[in-house]
Amino acid sequence: MQEMLLEVVIGILSLGIVLCFIIMYIMYTRIKQLTAELRVLKNRVEITDEELGRLAYDIEEFKKLKF
Repeated sequence: MQEMLLEVVIGILSLGIVLCFIIMYIMYTRIKQLTAELRVLKNRVEITDEELGRLAYDIEEFKKLKF
């Protein structure tokens, strides 16, 4: 009886470990996807020095306008 109970406990723990590995793999895959999306967004948001200089110039020109 005790041997059967021990086998059941070992089976349940083994199943738990397998489920944990599956969840870890899913999380790892999702982290890779989010990292790739973050790289794409970062490239879209980057402002070059030329763009920043032009923006600063446009702001100064706008300040000079009198309404």
